[in-house]
Amino acid sequence: MHVIRALQRCLPLLLLAFGGLVSAVGAVEKEDQVRHQLEVVTTEGKVRVRLIVENRGDSTIYIPREVAAEDEITGRRFDLREVSNGKAGKPVDYTGMMVKRAAPTASDYQAVAPHTMHMHTIDITPSYAFRKGRQRYQIGYDGPWLPDVAQLDAVRHSPAEPVTFSVGK
Repeated sequence: MHVIRALQRCLPLLLLAFGGLVSAVGAVEKEDQVRHQLEVVTTEGKVRVRLIVENRGDSTIYIPREVAAEDEITGRRFDLREVSNGKAGKPVDYTGMMVKRAAPTASDYQAVAPHTMHMHTIDITPSYAFRKGRQRYQIGYDGPWLPDVAQLDAVRHSPAEPVTFSVGK
């Protein structure tokens, strides 16, 4: 009899706790609807970064057109660092074109349809101060995206896992 009363008193708390857990899992799954991935190809002395954006959600998302479709970047869009003793260290200077822009508008974003993947490759060789000789680097990307271009201040992020690569002779 005491066990039944104890269960009756604890049941609402258990249900609330379980409901909170389900809500938290749902929030993680919703944020996981966008996945950014980087691949680096180093041939002919060039460093080409392939950005892969996967929209796992049920609605269109929007990613910056500069990294989704342009040939050049106009600012430090990637976190590029020298690798020493197996660890990412000093940031590599951005030496590329710098363009002062107005606040982004809807036209500055590229749509990625639901349940699709978008890929684009950018040559970043002229944009960063790569050192001479064989060097190791690590590159990361913050992964900004918008759920709605009508709300340009609602930027979300799904960072790409950093990638380590070597370049030079």
